[in-house]
Amino acid sequence: MAFKELEFTQSVWHYQALKRKFWQETGFRVLGLYLQATDAQCPKCKSRDVAAYAHRVRTLVGLPNGKCQVRFIVPVRKIVCRACHAATYERVPFAAYKNARITRALAKKLLNRAAVTSMKSLAEEYHIAWRTVRDAIEDGLRKRYRKRDYSKVVNIGIDELYVFRHERPNRRFITTVRDQDGEGVLEVARGKGVVALKRFERKIGPYKDNIKSISMDMSSSFNLWAETFLPNAVRIIDRFHVIKALNDRVDKARRRVMAMVDEKTARKIKGNRYVFLKNREQLTPKEERKLRQATKIKECSILAEVHLYKERMRSIYNGAKNYFDASLLLDEWIRDASTSDISELKSAAKTFLRNRDGILAYWSSGGGNNAATEGFNRKTRGLLEMSYGFHEFKFLRLRIFDLGEKNSIKD
Repeated sequence: MAFKELEFTQSVWHYQALKRKFWQETGFRVLGLYLQATDAQCPKCKSRDVAAYAHRVRTLVGLPNGKCQVRFIVPVRKIVCRACHAATYERVPFAAYKNARITRALAKKLLNRAAVTSMKSLAEEYHIAWRTVRDAIEDGLRKRYRKRDYSKVVNIGIDELYVFRHERPNRRFITTVRDQDGEGVLEVARGKGVVALKRFERKIGPYKDNIKSISMDMSSSFNLWAETFLPNAVRIIDRFHVIKALNDRVDKARRRVMAMVDEKTARKIKGNRYVFLKNREQLTPKEERKLRQATKIKECSILAEVHLYKERMRSIYNGAKNYFDASLLLDEWIRDASTSDISELKSAAKTFLRNRDGILAYWSSGGGNNAATEGFNRKTRGLLEMSYGFHEFKFLRLRIFDLGEKNSIKD
């Protein structure tokens, strides 16, 4: 490939190729291009009346040429300006960032692919260090999300995510704030509750009167924060968080039943955990059989009852067309659950009664944006499954910012 073509594909300008050289390294072939700047100028006063002295050589990896890794070998010169007498070192304009070992073109490619490919896989594919991939992604995301526009935010969603298993209890969670209308993630903070929202308060402060609704879970701390900081916004407990709360009760009942039965029966119940948590209509024929068999076990009557109430709540969301229908069905659900002998149902009824207005706001507000909440949580789980290298919160924070629907950069 001629160097002129590489200028366009690699975005390498104002340099000329002195020579090229091919060599073989373990598992891949390398094309080395030895470059020289076509001119020199003072970076401070822009004068071209300068003296340039050889200083050191810098090697940058660019986009591959076919199956060949491309390396640019660039001399970095010391520039002494005769006009302003400044002495500086020459910048390499196509380097991704200061002290980078890759070009801007490759850094952009890595950033674009990071949403669907693990950093380890990218490092292996481009034959570069894992740390180089990580630094390129972090630098790109930091530049992308340096400033956020809060002036047009109208509907927000707040959620807590359990991330850091081995941290202290108050540091295991992160709190996210999203724009429910599709503009992406507005804030990611370490911790949970009101304390985690302090930075968001400062940023949204001048525009808080624009907020019309808050979609959130049934956390009492979030409710108190919303009443205090955004008193005019409608508080919505969306479908996702209501069903999640019931799934938590189903799993709690499952664990309680397992502790009551013999080891053989406990193994059967343990192996069917996701059958009880999965939506009924999404069960495969095999899973449907497992569910029927599990509910026939005498000791599983408690678990079967809690599962039945979960499905009954889902039918309310699927069947209720308006606020009036939903209020009648929800009140009936709460009344029946509160008179049950099962502690998990009594607990759920108490929680739903306390948050009745927020749950019904889902219908009065036109259904909220449940798809945004579910989609975001699904993306976050996928990101955490590829979480090789997320040892630092600041990097994970940037990656979560990049989960917004309109945030990704196309190739």
